[in-house]
Amino acid sequence: MDQDQLHRLLAQLHAELLAARPVDAESRAGLERLAQDIRSVLDAKPTPESAEPYHAMQSKLKDAVTTFEASHPQLSKTIEQVIETLALYNL
Repeated sequence: MDQDQLHRLLAQLHAELLAARPVDAESRAGLERLAQDIRSVLDAKPTPESAEPYHAMQSKLKDAVTTFEASHPQLSKTIEQVIETLALYNL
């Protein structure tokens, strides 16, 4: 997978986060934070040589899977795909 594909996957996840219907105020805040974090990474356009934004995002995504797996199972699956992609990208 090349970097453009990774960014498309992140953009897809960003769109899903914006479309997700939160079950409570805490979930809404978490979804919004994660969407903002992804937007920041996409806007920064990191490269494999400057992969720190990817590392930070991977950690946040791992936490998000745990947080949203019961309330947003499809979203959690997409998040897991992004985590796997980042791992394959060896970032």
